[in-house]
This record gives sequence, structure tokens and C-alpha cells, in this order.
Amino acid sequence: MAESKTQLRNSKTNIENPEIDISNSSLDAEPVEDNDETGSEQIGQNVATAAVTIDRDEYLQAHRDLAVERSQQLLKNNILHRRLAEYYKKRKLDHVLKQLDGAADLEEKYQQKLFSFEELKEKSEREIADIKAKVQTVQLQYADRLEQAEKKFDELENYEKNTGTGLIYSKKGKPIADKTVQRFLTLQRRKCEQSSALCLRYIRARNAVAELEAIVRKLEMLGPGLYVAQYEQLDIDHQNYMTKIEEREDELIRNRSKCTEHNQILAHIREKMHHTDDVIDFAECDLGDAEIEFLRAREDLGQVKNRRDKIRWSLEAERLKAGLLTRKDLLRDYQDATDQVLQLKQQKANLETLIADTNKELRKARSRIRIEHSSVTDISRLKRMDKQPDINNKTI
Repeated sequence: MAESKTQLRNSKTNIENPEIDISNSSLDAEPVEDNDETGSEQIGQNVATAAVTIDRDEYLQAHRDLAVERSQQLLKNNILHRRLAEYYKKRKLDHVLKQLDGAADLEEKYQQKLFSFEELKEKSEREIADIKAKVQTVQLQYADRLEQAEKKFDELENYEKNTGTGLIYSKKGKPIADKTVQRFLTLQRRKCEQSSALCLRYIRARNAVAELEAIVRKLEMLGPGLYVAQYEQLDIDHQNYMTKIEEREDELIRNRSKCTEHNQILAHIREKMHHTDDVIDFAECDLGDAEIEFLRAREDLGQVKNRRDKIRWSLEAERLKAGLLTRKDLLRDYQDATDQVLQLKQQKANLETLIADTNKELRKARSRIRIEHSSVTDISRLKRMDKQPDINNKTI
């Protein structure tokens, strides 16, 4: 951060004083012209030299562009520093941004580490030289033994060749040719070479397998009682716990935001409570005044009720004295009742006249019925009397 601040100051000074840099560049360019002139004098004196033209605007524009680019890069550097600081703060690694207290001790330790590294380097070089010497001795031993083996093998071949020549087939009884003996010997040599190559290949593979197994064992064994599988399992558990911690941090951030929101809501509610307390105080004052007025009104109400009762009693007495004059509805009912009585009397008289008329008509009808009945009985008697003499005559 300090380096970035110094770079910003230098950029500001360069931007404020561009003429200084240009003058320096022009001063630097002058000895070049002198050198060119001296070179021209040395090469050819009669050759005409042209004046060197410098485009100051081009250099000024380039200087401005570079200054702007430098300021942009400085801003970018500052932004990246801030992002790194925020990242380390988020990861709770503030110690990375702080300066170390024991810098001198660390430098001494670093120097000691360098000395130890040099010693280890020299030791490794000595070991490499010893290994090379041992390898050379082993190669010499290998060459000597190889020569001895080849000599013995050649002697064996010569012995086999000498013994093989002059032999006779048991079945055929013919001698064995020299070509067949030579062919058998070449086949034997090839088979021996193949077997030696296979043995060498097998030995190399066995040694490589043993080395790889040892390396794997060393890699698996991190320490006494510590294995790579356990480390991998611990690493997986660590990653899982880190993801859980990140999730919990996200939850904490959400809960913090919710807490801030709830705190704001509580502050708003407290303000409302204070306002409502003030309103309640004013309402209580108004309630006290209203209760006082209520008590006064209750006292006045008792007095008014007493007056009302007295007036009511006096009105009842007056009504009793006045009778029906004070009540129009009763007068109206009385008038209606009298009218109905008159109407009913008139209806009674009419009904009585109707009843008398109907009685007269009934009497007349009864007398008529009696007369008709008597006439009918007389006629029937006469008919009977007329029928009896006829019957008597028949009997006679």
C-alpha cells in the first residue's frame, strides 16, 4: 500500500510538470546529435549534414498517454489491494495485512536457512560424486565380469564344437556335419542371449517394483502412525467443515441483516409507543375532566329526576281531574263506539223487520202446504172408495 501511494505521488508530479521531462529528453538528445556530427566528420568531411527535427507534440502526446495509463494502472492496483484486504478480512486473515514484528529475526532465520541450503547442496554434490565413482567402479567390475563370462562362453563353445565334430547319428550311422554343429551353436548362443536379456529385464522390473513399493510405502507413511488415507479423509472432512462454516457464515449474514431490520422495526415501534404514551397521558387528563363533568351531570340528573317525578305526579292528578278531555285517542274511540252502537241498532231494526216478513211468509207457506195435503188425502180416499165396489162386484 505504501508503494502504491508513492507511485501515485510520483505520477502526480510527472503529470503536473511534463515540461521537466521533455527538457530532460531534449538534453539527452543533444549529445546524440554531437556524436552524429563527430561521426560524420570522421567518415566524410565534405558530406552536408541535415538538421535533426524533433516532433515535440508527438512526444507530449505519448507522455500524456503514458501518464494516463500509469494513473489507471495505479487505480487498478489500489482497487486490487482493497479487494485483497476485504477478502482477507472476510476470511479472518487480518494478520496477512499487518507488518510482522520480528522482521530482523525472520531475516536471520532466512540467512540461516540459506546457509543450511548451501550446506545441503554441497553435501548432495559430494554424494552425487560418490555415487558416480561407485557407478564407475561397478561398471568396471561389470565389464571385467562380462569379458570373463564371454571368454568362458567362447571356451565352452569351442569345447562343444570340438566334441561335436566327428560324432555319428545312432539311427542313421552317418557323421554329423560341421554346418549342423555350427547351427546348433548359433541357436544356443541366441537362446542364451534371449535368456540373459529376459533375466536382466526381470531383474530390472523386480528392482523397479521394489523401489516403487518402497516409494509408495514412504508416501503412504507420513509419520509414525500417520497414513495418506487418513490425511485424505481429514482433508475431506476439513473441506466439508469449511463448506459448513461458509454456509453458517451466510446464515449469520442473513441473521445480521434480519437483526438490523428488526432493530429498525423495534425503534419505529418504540417511537410509536412514546407517541401513544403521550396520547394516553392527554386522554387520561381528558378522562379526569370527563369524570368530573360526569359526577356533576349525575348530581344534576338526580335533581332533574326529582323535578320530573313531581311534574309527572302533578300531571297525573290533572289527568284524573280532566278525565277524557286530556286524551284525544280515548275521545276518538268513544265517538267511534257510539257511532258503531247506532249502526248496530239500525241493523237490529232492519233484521227484526226481515224476520217478521220471513215469519209471515213461512206461515202462509205452511197454510198452503196443509191445504194441498188435505186435498191430496181426499182424492186418495175417493179413489179407494171407487175401487172397493168394483172388487165387491167381482167377488159376487
